[in-house]
Amino acid sequence: MNEVSSVRHKDKTNNILEELPADAQLSFKAFGKKLRENFSKPITNKSPLAKSNETLPYDKRIDIKTVKYNLIESKLLKGTSEFFCDGGDKLRYLPLPNKGDIYLILVPMDCGDFDYRFYLLTIKNNTIISNLYVEGIWYEPNGDESEEITSFRIDKDFSIKVKTTSAGSPQEVSIYTIRDDGRIIEK
Repeated sequence: MNEVSSVRHKDKTNNILEELPADAQLSFKAFGKKLRENFSKPITNKSPLAKSNETLPYDKRIDIKTVKYNLIESKLLKGTSEFFCDGGDKLRYLPLPNKGDIYLILVPMDCGDFDYRFYLLTIKNNTIISNLYVEGIWYEPNGDESEEITSFRIDKDFSIKVKTTSAGSPQEVSIYTIRDDGRIIEK
């Protein structure tokens, strides 16, 4: 990129840069170069989410008695309203490793009869893009039916394996991937 070679007052034709002492001209040109460098840098979209201490592969179960959640104000993420249980304005979550500019978090959905249910959310540009039920226990609240247990694993390539087991039924396994736009899709 060219350096600054002239500076003019509005509606004037004379180059005031030439009227400055040589060291002031050099200083001004260096300043102009620095400005252009800063403008050419991409703007990073800072996320308000906490950084994860987890590594991949991720293959853990959450202990709902001891888990400590991070909190984020709902106004900082678009699409949070369907993931609130307590009616507050802060979303509880556990951060997982990012896939590039896609943030992954686990959100508890412990409303109502089920106190152990977690959804995996993908977030891009501070907007929830996709969600998937990945961990928890489901049962008929007033029935003698066996419970259904769901667990998941994320490998180092961000392939998500969700397993669901229940007594008397074969184990169901579904494999998902995270696209570059943040959508979770079944393979």
